[in-house]
Amino acid sequence: MILKFDEYFIHVLDFVQRNGATASAEIISKVLELTGTTPDERLLKSPKGTNISNSRVHWAIQFLFQAGALSRPNRGIYEITPLGEKLLKENPAGISLDALRETEGYKNWELRTSQGKKSETEKLSYSSVGEAPQESIESSIIEIEENLGVELVSRIQEMPPEFLEKSVLHLLGAMGYGIDDDSLQHTGGPGDEGIDGIINQDRLGVQRIYVQAKRYKDGNNVGRETVQSFIGALAGASGGVFITTSNFTDAALEFASRHLSPKIVLINGIELGKLLVKYEVGVVVKQTYKLVEIDENYFIE
Repeated sequence: MILKFDEYFIHVLDFVQRNGATASAEIISKVLELTGTTPDERLLKSPKGTNISNSRVHWAIQFLFQAGALSRPNRGIYEITPLGEKLLKENPAGISLDALRETEGYKNWELRTSQGKKSETEKLSYSSVGEAPQESIESSIIEIEENLGVELVSRIQEMPPEFLEKSVLHLLGAMGYGIDDDSLQHTGGPGDEGIDGIINQDRLGVQRIYVQAKRYKDGNNVGRETVQSFIGALAGASGGVFITTSNFTDAALEFASRHLSPKIVLINGIELGKLLVKYEVGVVVKQTYKLVEIDENYFIE
């Protein structure tokens, strides 16, 4: 079981008190083992690729160090301080983030990092959801991206159908389909027989992917008959991609899942929005943030 970030405070202090000065990597490994984190749980990553369990114990160590409950006698080595022993004795059931905030070390750290301007809501954010600081940043980014994806699809629903057809070809090209811009052909329009785009995966067009895009309003879901008609138009194709700004009925999803040759992929509005954001189609990057950490090798003499 992966604990909340601040629930590791007591386990880190207890381990270091019993084992003496220990390297941070060993503290992380042993604390996760002692708290019952399974091998599978130790491999879990956030949507942005951060190892969740390792990150939470790592940040627990850093918070304890900044509060003065741990000291660092050597590079990457931590040991408990009198303050840490006091916190353990006074909080046998667990050390809260609020208890840590009452220490002079933590107050000084907070003053240095934020000029003392954090609101009460921000101060409670870590303990309320149990995420480490890095996870909180990533959660905020994901929330922004999800909202942006929904807004993108909403904007596309207001545009002519041809705009969606060309947009999905642009998206699929950004995802790595096709060999160049000329290999992504827009075919939508009167008499298109249900095919809005063709993607050639090789110079001779032997491997071809057919694309259909439906600009539907929310609630106007694509049914099995429409998907079946699309599959019927895939003669000579190596696969098909059906994209809609709305959703698919359960019958359509079940039918597509059973059709393996040629393979057909269904993408609804929610997934379309996520892909547009991920591959930066219809969006611009306004600002980039760097997440840095201490380079321990820099301090090797």
